[in-house]
Amino acid sequence: MGTLVAVEARSADAALAEKAVNAAFAVIHKMEGLLHPTRAGSDLARLNRAAAGCRLPVHPWTVTLLRLSRELCARSGGLFEPALPAAGSIMHWVPAGSCAVVVRQRARVDFGGIAKGYAVDLAAAAVQRAGIRHGLINAGGDLRVFGDLPWPVTIRTGDSAVALELRNCALATSDPGCIQQPAGHRGYYRGGIGPVRRPPRPASVVAATAAIADALTKIVMFAAPANSARLLAHYGARNGRWYS
Repeated sequence: MGTLVAVEARSADAALAEKAVNAAFAVIHKMEGLLHPTRAGSDLARLNRAAAGCRLPVHPWTVTLLRLSRELCARSGGLFEPALPAAGSIMHWVPAGSCAVVVRQRARVDFGGIAKGYAVDLAAAAVQRAGIRHGLINAGGDLRVFGDLPWPVTIRTGDSAVALELRNCALATSDPGCIQQPAGHRGYYRGGIGPVRRPPRPASVVAATAAIADALTKIVMFAAPANSARLLAHYGARNGRWYS
């Protein structure tokens, strides 16, 4: 995913914690392989090469992420748009059940604005399935914490630093001034196809899931405040008030 990933599993049983951490990294590795835009064997690479009218079998994770991306694109009026500029739209790919996608029109998609958050959610679920009650997954600033314990977090953008305590939630931060884009990905932070009301600015979002938080930061960076507030409220999320 082009970033460092940290997994913390709190348990008195060291062997159980190690098993949980390994399970999280296995999920992230699998997710990266499925949704790399060009890598051989990737669902996303096959979809990006597919001709109009094709129906392709894909992993259920790919379908879930596609459904969520289409929903966010529609609700944001196209401001969230994972397709590359002048290369179609995410709305041209239609889920067909839980394990297939129909390409109605060709598109070239880069899920870089949401896939990392989704991978964090999958990793958190894997840690919990392993029997861990308290944990944290952090993938380059997209993080999710679970359990009853508070987790201290510091957000840094530019010269600013804000200390927070998180509990059972996800946090994502996007700073257009500090983009370190993986070489295999393109198309981040372009503002989609909807109306851009202002230049992009740093954004942080707290939400129930890391995928939603990750995607909403891309919308908050560009959207007018009223539009941001509407979308944040719909997803039960909140904006980082330390940005003006």
